[in-house]
Amino acid sequence: MPLPVCAGVDGSAASIAAAAWAAREAELREATLDLVAAWHWPAGVLSPDIPDAETREHWARRSLQLAVDRLHRHHPHLEIRTLLLPEPPREALLRTARRSQLLALGSRGIGSSGPIAVASTGMQAAVRTRIPVVVTPPPSGMTPRAGEPVLLAVDTAEEPDEVIAFAFEEAAARQVPLRVLCAWPPPPEQSYPALSHPRAQAARQERAHASLAEVLVPWRLKWAGVRVEQMCPCDSPVSAVARAATGVCLAVLGRPMPTGPRATRLGPVALRTLHTAPCPVALVPYACSAGPARREASRPSGGRCSGTV
Repeated sequence: MPLPVCAGVDGSAASIAAAAWAAREAELREATLDLVAAWHWPAGVLSPDIPDAETREHWARRSLQLAVDRLHRHHPHLEIRTLLLPEPPREALLRTARRSQLLALGSRGIGSSGPIAVASTGMQAAVRTRIPVVVTPPPSGMTPRAGEPVLLAVDTAEEPDEVIAFAFEEAAARQVPLRVLCAWPPPPEQSYPALSHPRAQAARQERAHASLAEVLVPWRLKWAGVRVEQMCPCDSPVSAVARAATGVCLAVLGRPMPTGPRATRLGPVALRTLHTAPCPVALVPYACSAGPARREASRPSGGRCSGTV
């Protein structure tokens, strides 16, 4: 039986959007959906605006019930479980993530008075979990168009298998194309004026396409039913990914797997994409120490991400 998909709920419109995305994802993965809410306020946080414990617990319980009622109307056959945890939000999310295959969070919470402020705690959980975390954008009222591709941003120098596998699996499950982006920054014209010549840039772009195509060969063979679109723009990765995240149903980025008690910080590409992308953004952990031998041994075997890494 697959591990559940989980989503953090705090009663906000953003968290309801995340729960709705998680419900659709759980159906695609034939998994249970776990909705988690936490009502214990973090130690050391004092404010006259913080409601008492009884009020916080009541609001968290009510938020869960409202989310379940709404989701059942659209997903009547989906098994939904609720988890009301008497602990701080970050610890609640991390605890739930340890027995889940994917965690979905809204991009902003309801503020300091809510039982779980996803905006502040979600980012902390996102860099500490060892499973993919999907951050959904604020509700905009716009309905995604059918057939929009999945976007995968990669760095051919790292070739993170976990990230590539996740993107192919998502595209296959949705039966949409996979758009793979590998940006290469423009040369510093003042230092290397010859590199800015159109012929030189065309040659660099050709090499970038060839390098990316080589990385994708085994994945194309495994996922022959997924149509792959390559993009190798001459642009900074931060700007290129931010622009490419428009008109897609999901943007997939890699993030280093946390290896110690201190979490790894998100890089500039992930931060910019999370702040500007109009689509859900998946942050997929990968092992930084993965060398060529490990990659060759594991590529590209295995099924959907199980969340047990």
